[in-house]
This record gives sequence, structure tokens and C-alpha cells, in this order.
Amino acid sequence: MYVLKSARMPNAEDAAPRGDDVPRGGLQNGALGELPTVIYLDTRAFTRDCVGGWLRSSLSGFNVCILQDPDQIETMPIASGKTQAVIINAGPERMSSATVTRLLSRLNELFPEVPVAVLSDYEDPENIREAFNLGVQGYIPTSLGSRVAIGAVQLVCVGGTFAPAATLLSQSDRHQASAGEPLIEGFTQRQSQILECLRRGMANKLIAYELDMCESTVKVHIRNIMKKLNATNRTQVAYLTRGFFEGANEYQRA
Repeated sequence: MYVLKSARMPNAEDAAPRGDDVPRGGLQNGALGELPTVIYLDTRAFTRDCVGGWLRSSLSGFNVCILQDPDQIETMPIASGKTQAVIINAGPERMSSATVTRLLSRLNELFPEVPVAVLSDYEDPENIREAFNLGVQGYIPTSLGSRVAIGAVQLVCVGGTFAPAATLLSQSDRHQASAGEPLIEGFTQRQSQILECLRRGMANKLIAYELDMCESTVKVHIRNIMKKLNATNRTQVAYLTRGFFEGANEYQRA
């Protein structure tokens, strides 16, 4: 079962005729600037060609730009205001891997307000939760049928959220919270742990060591925490969340 958050889906009037003589790796489904753009990133040539071609043939109403590396975005004639979504194919990489976290961090620099969806070979709750902890808006397992998967992509493109239901109210998080490690309201379990480390003045390298994470993953989490709090630095984060920990300590003493 999968969880969908509703958003307006493209209708037939949004679609545009497709040309056949589009340069490989370029844009499709309309001239540049006429339709919103979806960027597909994949480092592997075979899946880049196959999945990229599937997106182009199935995703009506959008230009599709197929790239190997996010740095290529800066050389493409793509206006950030026209970029509707970025789809990355993580394949066999875990979300916690340095490769994926660096990629998400780079995309956040290039398109801070653009939703990101991940195609992944994994469907376990831990990897799915990690994806959303890192700020993605869609998690699409490669075990899905193509029609369901393209529907998930379309949903993310128009501002919706797609995720396997296992990410919601997981028994793991419930168990950890009941074991005396409270979740801070509005933050995930992992973000709560990082907030506690920031309160203690720990550097990113020490946080990564203590929580058994990559340092690049810590940086992505901190960036997402700062966004939620509207904070500009780590000191502000610690100051704004000090009341959360004071309340938790009072509860534990009682």
C-alpha cells in the first residue's frame, strides 16, 4: 500500500505534441520555455537511457532533461523558475551513502525550492525514512509497476508527496520514543537526535561519529532543521530549541 497526498494532476489540455528529432540528453515534449522542466539524474548509462526514455514517453506536459551529473545543470539552458521537479535514480545506493547525500546537498544548492523524488531499489522502512529525513518529496521503489511509478512522478511534479505507507507511524520510531528518547514535535527522530547534539555544541564530525552517519548526511539534516526553524546558523538553532530539551528534562525528572 502507498500513501499519496493529493495535488492537481496534469490534464489533457496540459499536454503538448512531442517531436521525434530531439537531441539525445536534451529536452523533449515541447520547446524550451514553453513547458515546465523535469530533470532526471542517473550516473549509470543503461538505466539513464532506459528510465529517461520511459519518462520522456510517459510524462506528458513536461520537458524532460536527462543528465549524468548535477553539475551539467549549470551548462544547460534551464531556468530555475521552470524546473518543476528533479528525479534521481539512487539505484543500489542507500540513502545514507555519501554519494546520495552529496547529490541531494548539491541539488539543494542549485534548486532549493524544487521538489526531489528518488527512485530506489530498496523498500525497507529505514531507507525510506532516511530519504524523507533528507528532504525528498517522493520515494519511488523500482519494484512498482510502470503506471503506478509514472503517477507518483506526476504527483511530485505538481507539488504532491508520494511514499510507501511504511514510512508513517513506524513501529521503530514509536518504540524509540517510548524507550525514553522523545521525539521533538515537528522534527523526525534523526533530526531530534541531531538537535540534541547541537545543543551540546558538538561539531559535525563528532555528530557523525556518535550517530554512526556520514558527515555529509549530518550537514543535510542540519540544513533541513535550519529551514524548519527559519534559522541562519547553528547558534540560532540551539537557542530556538532550548525549550524542547528543558521540557523533556523536566518530564524525565518527574
